[in-house]
Amino acid sequence: MLPLNLKIFTFIIILLFFAMVLNAVHKDKMPIKSSILWFLIGILMIVFVLFPEMLMKISKLAGIETISNLLFFGGVISLLILSFDLYRINNLEKRKNIALAQEIGIIKNELYKKK
Repeated sequence: MLPLNLKIFTFIIILLFFAMVLNAVHKDKMPIKSSILWFLIGILMIVFVLFPEMLMKISKLAGIETISNLLFFGGVISLLILSFDLYRINNLEKRKNIALAQEIGIIKNELYKKK
């Protein structure tokens, strides 16, 4: 069981996290599509703060001895998923840049031929 002051502190941190994500979306620094994942992570954190016994059950089910190891494992998995998503987005942007550069080259070539 988590002490009340730790729960309150954790909720304050999670609320600041939500505010940070909302601010990034509001200032167009993060697309709404990406922010959904961060909101889901925040909601998951709230659930685990409210019901810490769920973490104990999950760790026993997964065969992980301590909750801290489960949290580290979950963090590593989350980072792998996020890095894969960023890699995928980066490749899509590279393809768009190549297509854009080719279009510009075609337009410049057509303009040069008209002169």
